[in-house]
Amino acid sequence: MRTKECSICETFFTTLYRIQYRQPKAWVFACESCLKEVKENNPFYRYGGTWKK
Repeated sequence: MRTKECSICETFFTTLYRIQYRQPKAWVFACESCLKEVKENNPFYRYGGTWKK
């Protein structure tokens, strides 16, 4: 089973979300719980796809 590390909490998951959430705009992979935290009321948030196992 493939896993990848969440760029925010540094835990490994089988499903991550490719997002931009701060300046400078860089794509990172985030788990679902970190995604929910950074997405809310964030003008820099941008979704770029889902990485799955």
